[in-house]
Amino acid sequence: MSLFSMMEKSNNVVIQFEQAVRESIEARKGRRARTLAEIRSVCARLMRLAPGLAERNVCSMNRAECAHLISMANSERQRYKVRAILHGVFEYCRRQEWCLTNPVSLIQLPVLKEQEVRPLSWDALRRLLKIVRLPRHRPCMAPLGLMLWAGVRPAEVSRLSWDDIDWEESVVSLRPVHSKTGGCRHVQIQPVLRVWLRESPRCRRLICPPDWNRRWRRLRDAAGIIPWQQDVLRHTFASYHAKFFHDFARLQEDMGHRSSALLRTRYLSMQGLTAAHAREFWRPGAW
Repeated sequence: MSLFSMMEKSNNVVIQFEQAVRESIEARKGRRARTLAEIRSVCARLMRLAPGLAERNVCSMNRAECAHLISMANSERQRYKVRAILHGVFEYCRRQEWCLTNPVSLIQLPVLKEQEVRPLSWDALRRLLKIVRLPRHRPCMAPLGLMLWAGVRPAEVSRLSWDDIDWEESVVSLRPVHSKTGGCRHVQIQPVLRVWLRESPRCRRLICPPDWNRRWRRLRDAAGIIPWQQDVLRHTFASYHAKFFHDFARLQEDMGHRSSALLRTRYLSMQGLTAAHAREFWRPGAW
């Protein structure tokens, strides 16, 4: 098909934004329900804030209009999220030849300034690992260990089962259905985690016990770690891994990052970490 024919076809097709969102979500129905719900929610909010957006022909929408939609987000991080979602919608439209180009691809946002997330303090870490051994908290041992010594995200660990632990290869297998990014990664099971998992109770096929979110919150409260920073255990894992192993390539692979940029700018905080604590953190049976 010639470029002229494509332009003629695109100009004759009227696909409203609301329909484009709906069909792009349908095309991604294999993604996690949470991801699809977020796309649906963000686009619904944009249509509420921008009268007439739902009926706009995607072929007629331009860079300036999309930039305005992105600017309505409440924070810098939210603007990045809105841009990513709009980019996905328009990229689907482009592949369907409902529009010739993706106007969002022309929009470049300022580099996101990542806030430093410090690892847990040594005292808080010791309290958490001591309290989780109490009978009422012991069902949380395995998920806590995977977050702390394998860098598994809280949402990811809730999807894991014991079948995803490969004892022979000493890896935790996170398949696309588990991971935040939809990718696959294998995280090494260090000796300290192997010992910890062997001691952890198994109450069912899934790693996490029933009523996991409530149990996890009660464990954190019992340890007196308030407020709790999102993903602080993942940051703790990364910082102690770098401090002890000095293997950034291995750490990047375990974290599932495509490049080392995010790892170095956001995840590695050495404040308060000592070489002695790093040795103890990774010592099998220390906890």
